[in-house]
Amino acid sequence: MYLFPARIFCFLLAVLVCWPVLQANAQESRNNLPLPRWAALSSKEVNLRLGPGERYPIDWVIKERGLPVEIQKEFENWRQIKLQDGTVGWVHRIMLSGSRNAMIVADKQLLYRQPTSTSPVQARLEKNVLVKIDKCLKTWCFLEVQGFEGWAPKQALWGVYPHEVWK
Repeated sequence: MYLFPARIFCFLLAVLVCWPVLQANAQESRNNLPLPRWAALSSKEVNLRLGPGERYPIDWVIKERGLPVEIQKEFENWRQIKLQDGTVGWVHRIMLSGSRNAMIVADKQLLYRQPTSTSPVQARLEKNVLVKIDKCLKTWCFLEVQGFEGWAPKQALWGVYPHEVWK
């Protein structure tokens, strides 16, 4: 007779513990956006918090509008993001935009006129330079950076997945 209430208590406790995950999964299905996915910071100053809400302490203040971030989780209006250096934290969704930006990860990267390393060089880019992605082919992306346009290999970029193709 006492096992039935204990089972109900365990069930309710499990639901309570798992509720944030259930909420996040429900939100994913409502907005139909995959996780993980790329975004960019939309403000020149963004608070990176330890949890999804203003009650959580600020861990870092990021001061780089357009910085590419990887959205890993969602909870209500909060997004857990990952930065290039591996730092993970939560930001409010209004601090993110759908702009496709990337960061150069190679020490020195050439920007080519065509998507081939034998075409003329348009520019030389340093590591950590922020670029705008206009389109991506199977292994190359067309970029804009400080008045220059050209192609760079995907593996030189942080902010695009290897399988992504769009024109």
